[in-house]
Amino acid sequence: MSETPLTGYRRKDGVFGVRNYVLVISVVHCANAVAQQIAQAEDVPCITHEHGCTEAEIIAERTMLGLARAGQNPNVFGVLLVGLGCEQLSAGKLAEEIRKHTDYVEYLSIQACGGPPQTVAAGVQILREMKHAARSQTREPMPFEQLVVGVQCGGSDWTTALAGNAVIGEMTDRIVARGGSVLMGEVYGFPGSEHIVAEHAVNRQVGAEIMQMVRELRADFIRKTGYPIERVNPTPGNKAGGITTLVEKSMGNVKKMGSAPIQGILQVGQRPPHPGLWIVDSRNEGPDSFNITAFALSLAHGAVFSSGRGTPVGNAVFPVLKLTGNPERYAMLESMLDFNAGVVLRGADLDETGEALTDLLLRKLNGEETKSEINRNREYTIPYGGLRGETE
Repeated sequence: MSETPLTGYRRKDGVFGVRNYVLVISVVHCANAVAQQIAQAEDVPCITHEHGCTEAEIIAERTMLGLARAGQNPNVFGVLLVGLGCEQLSAGKLAEEIRKHTDYVEYLSIQACGGPPQTVAAGVQILREMKHAARSQTREPMPFEQLVVGVQCGGSDWTTALAGNAVIGEMTDRIVARGGSVLMGEVYGFPGSEHIVAEHAVNRQVGAEIMQMVRELRADFIRKTGYPIERVNPTPGNKAGGITTLVEKSMGNVKKMGSAPIQGILQVGQRPPHPGLWIVDSRNEGPDSFNITAFALSLAHGAVFSSGRGTPVGNAVFPVLKLTGNPERYAMLESMLDFNAGVVLRGADLDETGEALTDLLLRKLNGEETKSEINRNREYTIPYGGLRGETE
């Protein structure tokens, strides 16, 4: 098992991060363009969204949670909040939440600054000061018990189950064995294999909760659409890649959990209370970026993403390591893929390949850029699906 040491940056709350990002967050949709201009000028991640004003309470709470968790992520050194000045979402409350993690938090109001040009100029100066301060920090040994990594798959094909996710499962076992935590989402990919997931539960109660979660998901989908989830999952791309049914897809999906016992189910925004393998109940229909961002809301340090067909999706607050189980796709898309798990289809040992993936992940966490970082894939899509009491 890999004994590669882990290093990071110590934060004021005692949590270590593996990156030292400076981040721009738009507080309200009206400020998105200005926030993007500020971030682009200094080449830093920017989080925009279509919320922040005239929202129902339950939606407003999720918006606040999503933005606060972005600023609180252990990989974030400093945050510039950009608002209009009359938004519903409280910039002061948001800044207060983020300051629990870092002292480097500033807010600019477009109205108070005198307009977009003045706000951009002020924002660029703030970012330069934050980046200068960030460069003064140095890495130090990071307790492995603090590490939280999400595992995800998307754009799957027939190789995802046989190679991509199987290799991730080997990596999951190694991280958990060393005392770290692994998060697995994609609850919409469980139906058909939920009994297999439940069998991995640490106890009977957790197993029952897993089964109930999937029963609710199936019922909710029929209630909302009038037809079962199998009608839309697998997707057309999955089918073109050789996946025929949701059961087949789900059997491959759950391989990412390896053999570690599932400790429990986390709701969106919950951090693992102790190390181990956890399920994040995001229950989102739609793009992979929902599930990736759900990991960020649980304050993950990074994610490992398997894609048979290939996808460039990254994240604004943590590195995403991309792999494929398809050797041909790796050769075609090496500019956006970090690891070729497809070598196991050509005779490589699964255990050794899992060890190689774990070593690569640790190198990336220790400072090497992933392809998603190099390519500036900085998605951050706050998951709103599954909110109790949300309007249909």
